[in-house]
Amino acid sequence: MKALSLVVSARARGNCRDFSEYILNNFSKHGIQTEQINFYDYKILPCQHCNYECLQKHDPNKKINSPCPVEDDVYEILKKTWEAQILLLFIPNYGGLPPALWVAFSQRQQAFFKQEPIEKLKKYVVSAVVLAAPHWSTGSQWTVSIMSDEVKNLNRRVAGFEVINNAGYETDNLFGSLIREDEVKKRLDFICARTIKAANEISD
Repeated sequence: MKALSLVVSARARGNCRDFSEYILNNFSKHGIQTEQINFYDYKILPCQHCNYECLQKHDPNKKINSPCPVEDDVYEILKKTWEAQILLLFIPNYGGLPPALWVAFSQRQQAFFKQEPIEKLKKYVVSAVVLAAPHWSTGSQWTVSIMSDEVKNLNRRVAGFEVINNAGYETDNLFGSLIREDEVKKRLDFICARTIKAANEISD
């Protein structure tokens, strides 16, 4: 069994990467193969400078899809997600919304939806950890709402969805390391156990 973690952050190392590594280390102890993709290290571009190549089959004059003209790493990341029985998402809140990197990645998936192995994915699971402080960042409740819908639309069984109020701890919520908080570790342990349990159940 393989677990793939997507760290959707504009920072090379922040709380989301710490959370991801903590859970993946736990998975490794259970014999699960792990891989982490930090969006910081990849080229992820939004839909742009195109002519709806991915939707041309609906054009009565063309009726055939053409390759996406945007050249980046989205397809390579998607292929890896399709091969992972466990998908983990770690999403911070930027100005009341999910990071632009996630929005771009999510929108670009329409260029490859015909290749998505939907039936296989129904036997896989997804869990998400969202960092959002509703009382601290205006509109951050929308990050939770948007990501709950995004997770449900991944064609996987949702094993866990954890929201951590990053302004609710003694550790500095922007530049501190929240992984030092025992309560955060407890919540990550919980979602880890839930995810492994769900993955084992659905694979039986």
